[in-house]
Amino acid sequence: MASVKSVAITNLDAVPKVLGDGGNLSPMNVWYDTYEASSLASGSDITIGKVPAGATIHDVIVKADALGASSTLTVGDSGDADRYLAAVGTWNAAGQCQSMLAGSTAPNTAVAGLAYKITDATDIVITTGGASITGTIYFWVYYTK
Repeated sequence: MASVKSVAITNLDAVPKVLGDGGNLSPMNVWYDTYEASSLASGSDITIGKVPAGATIHDVIVKADALGASSTLTVGDSGDADRYLAAVGTWNAAGQCQSMLAGSTAPNTAVAGLAYKITDATDIVITTGGASITGTIYFWVYYTK
């Protein structure tokens, strides 16, 4: 049986100690909110969070009511419309959930946002697609600063 250490633990145990950039050794911040859609047209943007410059995104989670057949949701920022979650649909079942890391009820192919470091303060945005939507959307943005 082996006893091994992750990169961060190896750096902390080194003599002299090697400090990380803070992305993996910082307290986690969570931005949580909801949006109540009522016949929101396909192609609409919903700003769901504001992330400060220098933040590292660790996960974005979206959970929703049944929003409507053929509806899709994409999560990104000003630099990449699907950086965090690629177009996911159809959101026609209550309780469907998407996460960058795990627990998705449908596969997520957007991995560019995993541990993505924000250079400038930016908004995290959901873009609707496919059809108009009605229902509650819950979202969490997990980041370190």
